[in-house]
Amino acid sequence: MKPIQKSFSTRLSLNILLATSLLFIVAIGIASISSHMLISKEAELSASHLLDATINEIELSMREIETEVKGTAWMVDEKKNDPQAMYALTAEAIKRNSKIEGCAIAFSANYYDGHYYFSPYSYRDSSTGEIKTKQLGNESWDYFYMDWYQIPALSGKDGWCEPYFDEGGGKFYMSTYSYPLKDKNGKLIAIITADVSIRWITELLETIKPYETSKVYLISRSGSYINTESDSSLFGETIYSKLHYIEDSDNDIHTLVSKMMSGEKGMDKFSRKNQMSFSVFGPLANGWILSILCDYKSVLANTSKMQSILIIVGIIGLLLIFALCYGIVKKNTSPLAALSSSALRIAKGDFDTTLPEIESDDEIQQLKNSFDYMQRSLKEYIASLKKSTATNERFENELSVASKIQMSMLQKVFPQHDKFDLYALLKPAKEVGGDYYDFFLKGNLLYFTIGDAAGKGIPAAIVMAITKSIFHFVAGMGLSPEDMVKKINNSISEGNDNGMFVTMFVGCLNLDTMELTYCNAGHNPIIINGNFLDEKPNIACGLIPDFDYKIQSIQLQKNSQLIIYTDGVNEAECQDGKQFGNDRLVEWTKQTGALNSQQDICMNLLYAIQTFTQENEQNDDITIMAIKIK
Repeated sequence: MKPIQKSFSTRLSLNILLATSLLFIVAIGIASISSHMLISKEAELSASHLLDATINEIELSMREIETEVKGTAWMVDEKKNDPQAMYALTAEAIKRNSKIEGCAIAFSANYYDGHYYFSPYSYRDSSTGEIKTKQLGNESWDYFYMDWYQIPALSGKDGWCEPYFDEGGGKFYMSTYSYPLKDKNGKLIAIITADVSIRWITELLETIKPYETSKVYLISRSGSYINTESDSSLFGETIYSKLHYIEDSDNDIHTLVSKMMSGEKGMDKFSRKNQMSFSVFGPLANGWILSILCDYKSVLANTSKMQSILIIVGIIGLLLIFALCYGIVKKNTSPLAALSSSALRIAKGDFDTTLPEIESDDEIQQLKNSFDYMQRSLKEYIASLKKSTATNERFENELSVASKIQMSMLQKVFPQHDKFDLYALLKPAKEVGGDYYDFFLKGNLLYFTIGDAAGKGIPAAIVMAITKSIFHFVAGMGLSPEDMVKKINNSISEGNDNGMFVTMFVGCLNLDTMELTYCNAGHNPIIINGNFLDEKPNIACGLIPDFDYKIQSIQLQKNSQLIIYTDGVNEAECQDGKQFGNDRLVEWTKQTGALNSQQDICMNLLYAIQTFTQENEQNDDITIMAIKIK
């Protein structure tokens, strides 16, 4: 069964739907990210302002309490000779400030003769709201050792103490502001206090929650805390001990607590159980810390609902767009079906088929005219193709013959000699190429060369053939490599209007003395015993007539190994453009000691290059010659 094929109108409508959907998704994505960022920023800013306002409100209330206590201290100093007046002073302080739940004047020991403990105390009764008074100090309630008395008595400074439960006075959780009253000689008279119920602070915290899931913490200097949740802790567990139960991987929370407890003010984001949240925090004047924690899920809840509605509306709109586009496209593309049927018959070889009539003056009409033109052009093209195919076949046959002629010019029979072993190979990149190698044995002299004509194809092959012929001729004359290269250079330079040139290495080995005389005309340096041979720079042949080429010589030893090659070896490329390279070539030649013959060396080097390039097409001719002194 053939698979169901969608019509052009369906595919076009689907493509329109796809493009519209992508634009819709991008728009929704941008709007979502932008709105989330904007709302998150506004929530952070709003929480920060709320924090500042709450801190100001708490500090204002505390300053009012501090002012009230200091005013009471002034009146205590005025009436310190009347012990009974102290009760009235404490009661008046509570009446003047509704946030003060209790007020005490704790005199130093034996300030009044016969009274080791004397601490008049007034407090607001939690059930009736009535202000009551009593004397607190006794052996069972020794206020001299309590923090709210000891700390200001020793330091001489006023301040707020840590939250505690007042068992002897008001019987509620409180924090106390203590003010040390001293005489003109600096001796302590009494500690005047004002107790503030933690209940007032808790109720205030409840009113500043930005979101339902938000948490508001007020943390004391020791780490005790109160908040709007059930995990408030004034005794035992502190904010530090809670960190013990938080995994070390939640570094953000540890960092947040560290910043808060160090007295910093700011905003931090953190992740807890894969839930992103943020906290704004700041210190109060008394050293306590206020923190508001909000999770982004609550902040963005309404935005997410709106986005869901937009997505649903968008999907419905996309479906309507698809239905509308499908109807319009199907109506306007119906003539294409008839044209497609005619085109199929033409594709099957019926070039005389009749094309349908198209009445619309648009691109479909142009397409029909194009098919009509194609129909006529195909007839002409097929006739021309038959003619050109025959011509190409002749040209390919001629190239094949040229390749056979070129390869036949290379020597395939290598000399068998008791003083050296020689082998060479050539692998062209195209049918014909510009690389060549040659050698000539004349008496006790072994002439050898390797070269690379510029370019590829037939022009390079012609230059190669000329160079090889001249080398063979001048080698038979017994000339030095220097004179041989000069004659080859002058012969190629003569009438060289196209600027063709050939790089070549020519060497002459004296088999009696094993002295190698050589000349390098712009060719790759050869390798002897795993190292590049030091060569004087010379230009390629065919560029400048009568150029003064420099000759060099080297004394070879027994087992000396020579590798001569063209740039198709070191410039062979793999699929990613990386070349075989000189370093890899030298490294390879140093590992050829186990090979038995020069033929093995040439074949194995060719195999190493092909392995490196893998299936990448050969980009240049590869020619390798190996010579070893026995």
